[in-house]
Amino acid sequence: MKDLYDSHYPLMRKKAYTILKDQEVIEDVIQEAFIRLIPKTALLRTLNGCKVTTYVVNTIKHYCYDHIRRRARRSRKVYTGLNNDVAEQIPDPAAATEENYIQAEAVGALERAMLQLSERDRNLLYFKYKLELRDPQIGELLNLPPQHVRQYISRARGRVLRVLREEGVGYQIR
Repeated sequence: MKDLYDSHYPLMRKKAYTILKDQEVIEDVIQEAFIRLIPKTALLRTLNGCKVTTYVVNTIKHYCYDHIRRRARRSRKVYTGLNNDVAEQIPDPAAATEENYIQAEAVGALERAMLQLSERDRNLLYFKYKLELRDPQIGELLNLPPQHVRQYISRARGRVLRVLREEGVGYQIR
């Protein structure tokens, strides 16, 4: 069995690496495959060189696939959330209230700034960001050349941002 191990180890290592691609596991897989070959010693002695090599390579190949299946089964049964504290995943109602308040203030400031814009600028921003229309559709609705819609939207955003800055709101439109 030692001769079999010495002569086939490099081939088994290469085959295991092509299947598993994990250096840390290959040695264990090869050892376990050889343990499975020990009861087959009598059969291996009756086979000639090429058939022994084929038998050994097929054994390592099948054992690598078994290892992959076992690892997949284990990963389906492992619950990764158990190591984390569940309390950390529960949102803090006070923080949510504060975030909601900040967002409501920002929306209110944006509404006030939008009311100071021209109707065309309001429509451009509404169609683009609320209705999520494309530039050619917006151009058709507002009788604007489609190739210029993007520039008009950019200018309208700049005007809103300027109004927000004048009000002292540190809010940026993206």
